[in-house]
Amino acid sequence: MSSSSASVVRQPTLSPTAWIGEPQACPAWVGFPRLAGFPAVLQWSGRGQVPAIGDRMHIYLNSFGPAEVKAYFHAEGFLGVVCAPEVLPAWFQRQCPGVTLGHCFGRELEPYQPAPAPVVGSPEDWIPDYPPQDEE
Repeated sequence: MSSSSASVVRQPTLSPTAWIGEPQACPAWVGFPRLAGFPAVLQWSGRGQVPAIGDRMHIYLNSFGPAEVKAYFHAEGFLGVVCAPEVLPAWFQRQCPGVTLGHCFGRELEPYQPAPAPVVGSPEDWIPDYPPQDEE
């Protein structure tokens, strides 16, 4: 019988200086105080501009609430911000004791807005034949 060890909960790593190495070698998930040195092709998933360090934001994901931007990070081709929420939810404090910062992507800093459902019978409301039939 194998036993799996629980993953260790850690505070996000913050660097005191900007990344000065090769942009493609910039480590993922590490917070940096400036965007200089990040890979050039990163996408911001939010609708607005990338917030500045020190900006006050609202983390809508999981109802974290008001927070301050402390650093920038990147992961899997996306740009994100490391934030310090004003008040951590009780469930988060139990799940991640001692962690006071969190990684957030742009979309997580915006209220959830579901796409409107297609109108029944419209061209967008269709289910293709399965398995697909080859047209000859």
